[in-house]
Amino acid sequence: MTTPRGDTSPGPATPARDTRIVCVTNYKGGVGKTTTIINLAGALAYYGKRVLVVDGDPQGNATDGFRVEMLDEDEGPTQGTVVIDGSDPHPLVAKPFENIHVLPADLDMIYLPSRLRETEGGEFRYARMLRHFHGEYDVILIDQRPAIDTDTNAQAVAADSAIIQVDVDRWAMKAVTRQLAAHLKVNDALGRPEDALQHLGLIIGKVTKPMGAFDQAVYSKLQQHPRLPYLGEIPIRSADLKEAREEGKPVQFFRPRSDTAGFFRDIAVKAGLVEAA
Repeated sequence: MTTPRGDTSPGPATPARDTRIVCVTNYKGGVGKTTTIINLAGALAYYGKRVLVVDGDPQGNATDGFRVEMLDEDEGPTQGTVVIDGSDPHPLVAKPFENIHVLPADLDMIYLPSRLRETEGGEFRYARMLRHFHGEYDVILIDQRPAIDTDTNAQAVAADSAIIQVDVDRWAMKAVTRQLAAHLKVNDALGRPEDALQHLGLIIGKVTKPMGAFDQAVYSKLQQHPRLPYLGEIPIRSADLKEAREEGKPVQFFRPRSDTAGFFRDIAVKAGLVEAA
């Protein structure tokens, strides 16, 4: 399915918005970040928010999740090229839904970490690129690849907030600790205050129940993390999520009255991205 890409204008003129930029992150892969990105975007759209999803992972799962085609450097500008050269990213934006737009990934983004290392001020290149969208969207969601590298650091510099997603296993607490330390290291290196990146909370994904004693202990520690508010857990066994994914839709658009859709609406509220109704 080919989704129309944008021109240099965001649509009908609207009052300027205060744009929030939120990265959903964990350097450990397979924890469900993309599922959260897609469905949190749907929940925010339900509340009337205008959302841009930035697929920061060259695997392109968030791009594919909205049935958008990945960009190709051989055919024209890509996310990677506009990050480096500072050109206008608007023509790259796909518009699968009225209030959800997508800046697709491209496979050549696998080279982006090295390109950023070779570029002066590389740590600020995502911030510069995303400034093109300020005032057009209420929330920009960045789906980060599972890594701690120059590209994910640059995305964190561009963001004002982060949500950390984790699953329940023996490495969970270590992953959260390392991710928090990575954000602190970036702020320290740039001379920014510790709270320059606000951590909105923690989402637990892929919880298999009933849990054994070890998993239950990890689960309880995550819920009571001293630095991260607990936002909730993804209902992994929900058929709603799988069926919505096959349709290329957030669950809010596929089955809005389901408990699963309600979960992501609750996340949007608990994270402070919308006000409770």
